[in-house]
Amino acid sequence: MKTMAVNHELRFECPEGFHVMDEEERSRLNFYGEGECECLSDPDRHIIISIGWARLGGLGAALGGAASAAKNMEKKLSKPMQQYGYRLLNMKDAMLDGEAAKGYCYEYETQGIGMVGESYACKRNKTMYYLHVYYRKELQGESLPVWEGIFSSMRWIR
Repeated sequence: MKTMAVNHELRFECPEGFHVMDEEERSRLNFYGEGECECLSDPDRHIIISIGWARLGGLGAALGGAASAAKNMEKKLSKPMQQYGYRLLNMKDAMLDGEAAKGYCYEYETQGIGMVGESYACKRNKTMYYLHVYYRKELQGESLPVWEGIFSSMRWIR
């Protein structure tokens, strides 16, 4: 295990096999305007994790919460993903080191491969964090515990 950190504010334990994706790898991913982001990949397990963050300003800092951010993420993702057979499975609630995280789980298909994704939003002070994981549906039994272990290890630094 190695300890990693994003935005000097969130640290977590990352199992061996994961690496920080370089620009070439990241260019093959689709992002939906979440701000800065770190992406991790374990090519042997076929898991990709992205953790993005955006500083909230004005009314967004005062009013914007994880629930509305998760709902907006799902709405923004579902339209372009329809071409991949996007299907919302369920909405999810979680705790990220004491902060409420709201999210959703979905399925889609790319290049003939069934995929599962989970996405969460979590507000910490004046920053919104966006956490996404993607893994092959056929490997869900192995991949989901890896993601859950990473998520449960997440701790706020300050």
